Order: sequence, then structure tokens, then C-alpha cells
Amino acid sequence: MTTYNLGLKRRLDASKVFDKVLHNSLYKKLLDRKAPLCFVLLLINWYSKLHCAVRWNGVTGEWFLILCGVRQGGVLSPYLFSEYVNDLISELRHSGSGAHIGKLFMGCVLYADDIVLMSPSCQGLQRLVGICEKYGLKWDIKFNPRKSQVTSFGGANPLSMHIKMVQ
Repeated sequence: MTTYNLGLKRRLDASKVFDKVLHNSLYKKLLDRKAPLCFVLLLINWYSKLHCAVRWNGVTGEWFLILCGVRQGGVLSPYLFSEYVNDLISELRHSGSGAHIGKLFMGCVLYADDIVLMSPSCQGLQRLVGICEKYGLKWDIKFNPRKSQVTSFGGANPLSMHIKMVQ
């Protein structure tokens, strides 16, 4: 009897992605997706006024402008991050790789800054990881291979399964 590997999944750890969202790129992506101009202008106003200083041992350093990132724990932050990576999900969907249920693409599940990739083959999973890495290089998203995980389920684990990340 032959056993088939029904699926592989990889959880990618995107390091500090909320902190790395490029403001101007986010605004462009929102405008490209037809977000109301007044909303984008409101975000520009908010984010252009963010300043920070380091306090250590009761001494506050000089204030500086924050040029990237969305606030950790902010109500809007998961939505803004989702818009920031929406093009990645689209690229993954149109790659021809990944898990499908009928015509429905299930190869990528995203929750806030956690990304799970699923594919019925090692080659397909490697393609999805490659797409994520290429997108990460373009948009300054670093995937941490040490914190990422691969899981095989539904059959024998292929001995030669090596999903590689360059970053």
C-alpha cells in the first residue's frame, strides 16, 4: 500500500513587521485599493506627528520622528498591516501553488502578523516560501527561519524534505 503526503504547512515568523510597515508604501497601497482620500489623509496626519524619545534611568533623550511602523496593540494596526500584505496574498493565490479546496485557495492563512502557508507538495511549499521572501525583500519584511516551522501531515514524511529560506 502506498501512502501519500496530503499536506505540508509552514508557519512563517515575520520579525517585528508591525514596526517595519513603510508609511508611504502603506498610503500608496491604500490609495491603489480605492480607500477614501480623507481616510488616507487622516492617517498621514496622525503618522506624520508621531515622535518618540528614549527614557533610561529617569533621563529622557532627544525626541525623534517615527518614520515607519503601525502601533502594536492599535485597533487599526491589524487592518493596516493586512492592507500592507494584501498584494502578497494575491501573489500567493495566483502562483498556481498551495492548497485548494475546489477552486478556493487555502494556501495562505494570515492573522495579524502570523502567516501560515499550506501546500500538498514540498515543491509547492518551497515556491510559496520563495514568493514570501521576494515580497519581504521588496517591502522590508524579514522572515525569521529560526522561528518558522514546517509540519507534514497525512502520510509519510519525505526524507528529502528541506524547505529553505534565504533570509
